[in-house]
Amino acid sequence: MSENTEQVKTEKQPADNSEIKEGNANELEAIDLNDFPEPDYNAPPAVEFNNVTKSYYLYKSDKARFKAMFTGNKGVEQHSALNGVDFKIYPGESVGFVGRNGAGKSTILKLITGVSFPTSGDITVRGKVAALLELTAGFSAEMTGRENIYMKGLLLGLTEEDIAEVEEDIIEFSELDEYIDQPVRTYSSGMKMRLGFAINISIKPEVLVIDEALSVGDARFKKKCRAAIKELIRSGVTVLFVSHSTDALTTTCNRAIYLKGGKVEYDGTVLEALERYNKDVEEIRRKRREKKLEKKRIAEARLEQLRRIRDGENKASENREKTDTNENSSENS
Repeated sequence: MSENTEQVKTEKQPADNSEIKEGNANELEAIDLNDFPEPDYNAPPAVEFNNVTKSYYLYKSDKARFKAMFTGNKGVEQHSALNGVDFKIYPGESVGFVGRNGAGKSTILKLITGVSFPTSGDITVRGKVAALLELTAGFSAEMTGRENIYMKGLLLGLTEEDIAEVEEDIIEFSELDEYIDQPVRTYSSGMKMRLGFAINISIKPEVLVIDEALSVGDARFKKKCRAAIKELIRSGVTVLFVSHSTDALTTTCNRAIYLKGGKVEYDGTVLEALERYNKDVEEIRRKRREKKLEKKRIAEARLEQLRRIRDGENKASENREKTDTNENSSENS
């Protein structure tokens, strides 16, 4: 799969507070790794990346974007999100992706789910994919919840017969009851998220993609969602999971891929990936502290220089005043 470089608008990046945090199992705590089925390494990979690159065009404004339509993006800056990424994920594996903001984690998930396409390289995904990313994306506001179930199901590659088999399961899980036949525009954001989650969790996927924490409904419904995901993991579904929680990664994944600068820095055990990641984050913080101290030292030196100049000017002014006074005294005499 490949396509031309995609176009995005330049946006201010949020502060990168992406150190892996301990003590919070996020939305998927307490999964015993002994419950994991043994991955089938003799089967064809469920997900395979071969020398995949992904680039975006960066536009400074909407005017620049419009102009580029007529210039073929000539002179427009590009950002490389992925630079020659290679990995294979086998059926039954639960793989965590770690890395700083902008390392390429979400880009990889979008490529796997077909939301985006690579600039170059080959991606192979075998099996039905369910993505717990933007749960409300793709809903038609004027269609009812039931109609959206069929529309989303067809988009996910199901037949009408397949959708009919899981339709009541989706309605029951979402707990929408009589609201299922009301237009989605009348739903609250929580209701839409519950419907989106129920659809993706009920289609019996071979590959499950999860990005960060799941904010779906109240505490009781979140617990229900966690239980459903755990059951899928135990059933042998291939799981791809992005998180900044140590507990969530160590209790959900039996393998981790550490991404750095759009490349695979490490692919192996979860603990080793986390150790390398946190070590790099600490090194970046150390350099930032040193840079701040250097800026402070330069600022203090400049301030001291200005003080000396000021004191020198004041002293020179005092000397001139004394000279003028002496001259005036001599003239008066």
